Amino acid sequence: MLWVLFAILCLAVIAMLVVPLLKGGAEARPRVDYDIVVYRSQLAEIDQEVEEGLLTPEQAEAARAEVHRRMLAAEDAELQLPQQPVARAGRLARIGAIVAIALIIPIGAGALYAALGSPSLPGKPYLWRIHNDPEFGAAASAEALAAQLQANPSAEGYEQLGRTYFAARQYEEAAGAYRHAIDMGAKAAVTWSEFGEALVMTSGGSVGPEAMNAFSKAIQAEPRSERSRFYLGLAEAQIGNMRQAVAIWRDLEKTSAPDAPWLPMLREHIAAFAKQGGFDPASVPPSPPDLKAIGTALTAMTKAIHLNAGVMPSSGAAPSAVAPAAASNAAPPPESSPAQPDVARDPQIVAMVQRLADRLEKTPDDFTGWQRLAHAYVVMGDLPKARLAAEHVVRLKPNDVASQMALAEVQKAAAPPGDEPPKDFTATMRKVLALDGANTQALYYVGLAEAKAGHAPQARTLWTKALTGVPADDPLAATLRAKLAGLPK
Repeated sequence: MLWVLFAILCLAVIAMLVVPLLKGGAEARPRVDYDIVVYRSQLAEIDQEVEEGLLTPEQAEAARAEVHRRMLAAEDAELQLPQQPVARAGRLARIGAIVAIALIIPIGAGALYAALGSPSLPGKPYLWRIHNDPEFGAAASAEALAAQLQANPSAEGYEQLGRTYFAARQYEEAAGAYRHAIDMGAKAAVTWSEFGEALVMTSGGSVGPEAMNAFSKAIQAEPRSERSRFYLGLAEAQIGNMRQAVAIWRDLEKTSAPDAPWLPMLREHIAAFAKQGGFDPASVPPSPPDLKAIGTALTAMTKAIHLNAGVMPSSGAAPSAVAPAAASNAAPPPESSPAQPDVARDPQIVAMVQRLADRLEKTPDDFTGWQRLAHAYVVMGDLPKARLAAEHVVRLKPNDVASQMALAEVQKAAAPPGDEPPKDFTATMRKVLALDGANTQALYYVGLAEAKAGHAPQARTLWTKALTGVPADDPLAATLRAKLAGLPK
């Protein structure tokens, strides 16, 4: 049936192109015919001008004589032109075009479909897919199971739902189902490893921190977890640790059954990544994943990219400081401090932030993602990139408190330690205060600016309002009280 449809479409296209050629066309008219039309129009205009009194009869007669002379001259010139046998040439051209169209369209379409299409793919009617297509059946089963779990939720049910979604290639839904199962108490190694794999598939093959954590949990529950060991090796490879990746995979190869279905694929990975690293895989001793190192890397990653990560203040900073993008009413941000060496130089951190940056290049409207990227660059000490990311956040939502706070964090980090807050930072804090009059950070820093300018009443008003929004046992409350006591009466 499909080929019949293709044939009909092909014939329709050929017909649209060929029918006008079959009808032929009028032979090209000689130039004199067009000239005569012009001259006749001129004669009519002369008669019109006589009627309107614009020409006298004598003038009109002279004009008509001139037009008639031109008409005769044009006819004489046409007769003197050599006659060309164009009619036969035109017919041959049309026939050639018809033959070319009739051959090129079906042959070209067939060749293109053979290269890009799937001519051997069997048809799958709806009824056939219900009984035979695994993905179609899995998707239908997942919908039914999800409806059941709404009424009777259970950890085992969500585990099964996760596997069903995974079979249907709905990886994001699978990860969500596994999260529900884990929240309800499913802590088996297979659950953690399947959850991690769903996360990896959701992110397009990238082993992120949440997936690494899931695989680590699986290894803790079952050190021989094959799926977890493979993906932890892949995580090492993705950040450039080819030897460590090959060591983990060689250990997995050594402990796998001889007929394990994953062995061919595993050996291909070992060979490919060893070649990429420029070493002989046999020179790397097998080694299981180092959970302690993975835990350290995960901690560093969290410090680098988590929006709510705490930052230790330096001297002169307001106490209880947190990253300004964390909350609209958070305590004041700290003075700038250099990125911690283990964060700034850790290859896992660098690779993690780079993957985030690469992803955001493809999703420029991801507001939260750009916030995370700006904060990550601040923690790493890459302030030029942090500023670019923060400015992108502001462009996305110029009148949003979180946007302005992301920019303020970069501006504050760029200031020399111990100095007064920079002017651009204070200007941003004023914008925040205009958007949110109860923002503690804005109240604190705008109050500092007013106090420095000698506007004690304004500073007292701002700091008093900030003090009402801070818990009494918060160290910031003591700082604000000290600032208020130091203001001139």
